[in-house]
Amino acid sequence: MKSSGRKALQPRNIFNVPAADTQLQLKKAKAPPLHDDAKDNPVPVPVVESMDASLAEELDAFKKKLERLREDRERTDKMLEERDGALDLKMSQLLQRGELQKSLEIQVDRLFRLKELHSYSSKILPVRSLRAKEQEKRKSFSFETADEPEADSREIASDLSKEANY
Repeated sequence: MKSSGRKALQPRNIFNVPAADTQLQLKKAKAPPLHDDAKDNPVPVPVVESMDASLAEELDAFKKKLERLREDRERTDKMLEERDGALDLKMSQLLQRGELQKSLEIQVDRLFRLKELHSYSSKILPVRSLRAKEQEKRKSFSFETADEPEADSREIASDLSKEANY
């Protein structure tokens, strides 16, 4: 194979006038003009072979470049799919985290309001314990029934039995 004097990966513009190298090769070959009769005037073989070799090299280089581009595209698509999956996973995790945080904020708000309500109600109406209520009852009964000690002990016993039943 003869080279045309140019690099294989260089782009070739086939629509422009042939390069000076090609014109020189045509002049050197001194090929007579082509006619219908191929026996009398043979086609200049070196020019055709060099052009065919150059075109074959360009076609081969173009095919290799297309193959590399296809492989690059496949790798890029695969990488983008992996990144998309990772981003979807992170997005779902963030959404779950947001929902959890929202529910926790609602619970904290409820607890805060409950604490405020408790402190407000304890200031207004102090809650007495059951023991304090019982002691107050005993005191009131003892003042009323000081004359009847047996009745007082019976009432206390009945109160205790009622509490035991509950």
